Amino acid sequence: MFRRLFFLLFICLFLDVAGGVAASGDRLFVTGSGVNVRSGPETTRSVLMQIGEGHELTEIERQQDWVRVKIAWIGGSGWIHESLLTSEVPADAARQRPPAYHNFVQDIEQLNLDILDILGDVFFARVAYRGEGRVELTATPAWLSAPAEERRRDVEALYALWKAHYDGDESTLVIVDPRGEPVTQHP
Repeated sequence: MFRRLFFLLFICLFLDVAGGVAASGDRLFVTGSGVNVRSGPETTRSVLMQIGEGHELTEIERQQDWVRVKIAWIGGSGWIHESLLTSEVPADAARQRPPAYHNFVQDIEQLNLDILDILGDVFFARVAYRGEGRVELTATPAWLSAPAEERRRDVEALYALWKAHYDGDESTLVIVDPRGEPVTQHP
């Protein structure tokens, strides 16, 4: 009896591992750009926000083909279709990131939280380190629709913030649209 029970438990465990079934608390990464985060597990549910490729999320639960994820930098959650998520770490995440990068990301997360409180939206969906002092921010439609003069001031302030964290010789801030096309670069 115990031998059979052990065998059945072993088979169930093997199926879970072999099938790559994710579980609550697992790290997931967005595979598309401009991915909709919805209020519920259906395409008819409202879009809460869009996030960019490579963004790291934490799984909360699953319902059929939908995954409810925790979005740490806004302190909330939403639903994304599982076809737009992977457990594979994106290639750029494997690059050596300086400690300054992590501090800069925390500042951008706080900025997004402040903007969310004021405008009900966020300005940047992703921060990526591209090596050699180059940091890239993926802008949301909310930031892209701001007047050009305001965006110019934002870029200068963001670059000053990055430069304050990064102590290397060369540093660059690049802002891209949700498709990954460059919008601006400083300096």
